[in-house]
Amino acid sequence: MNTARTAFLLLLVLCVSAVAQGPETSAVVNLGAVQVDAGTKTMSVSGWVNQVWGAIELLACGPGGKTHESAFVLQCNPADMQAGLLLLGLKPGTPPTGLGQGQPKGTELDIWVDWLEGSTARSLRAESFVVNVENDRQPLPETPWIFTGSVFEEGEFKALAEESLIVTYWDPWAIINLPLPCGSNDEILSVNTNCIPPLKTPVTFRIRAR
Repeated sequence: MNTARTAFLLLLVLCVSAVAQGPETSAVVNLGAVQVDAGTKTMSVSGWVNQVWGAIELLACGPGGKTHESAFVLQCNPADMQAGLLLLGLKPGTPPTGLGQGQPKGTELDIWVDWLEGSTARSLRAESFVVNVENDRQPLPETPWIFTGSVFEEGEFKALAEESLIVTYWDPWAIINLPLPCGSNDEILSVNTNCIPPLKTPVTFRIRAR
C-alpha cells in the first residue's frame, strides 16, 4: 500500500478514536503543524503572505503547491489538515466534478486570517482578501467556505500531491473550496491589495464549522 495512504488512514483511525470519546473532550490536539481545539471546534494552521497583488486560483496552498497563484502559503501537511477537519467531526462534501466545473457542496466553514501589524493584532475573514475584477474589483461578499475534502486517485492522496489546500477556483482535489459562482472562472479573482498584509507576513488561519 502507498506509504502516504497508509499514514493518512492511520490518522483517520486516530481521529475516529478521539471523536468517540464524546463531546466533553476539550484537549488541544496537534497533528503535525495543524492544531485542533475540540473545545472551540476550531482548527488553526500557520503560514505567511505569499502574494500581494495579481490573479489567484488559490487562497492558500502548501510550500510545494501552486505558489505562483496563491495569496497565502500554509506550512502544513495536507493530510494533517484534512484529518484535523475530520477530527472536529466534519464530513467531506461533494467536490467539483473538474477544474471550474460543478459547484462544490458540503459542510460550511468560516475562515479567519490573523496577523500582527506592529504590536496590533489584526483579523479578517478569508474572503476579504479576494476581489472580483468583473465586479469593479469589489471584495467577495461574506460567505462560508466548503469542506469538500480531497480524494484518493490511483492510490495517491491528491491534496498531498498538489498541495492545494483552500482554493478560489473550483478544484476537485483541494480540501476546501469557495462556493460562489465566481469560483468557476480562473481569470476574474485577484488579491485584495487594500487589505493584504506585506509579503512574508506570518499569519494564522482559524477554521471553524458554521
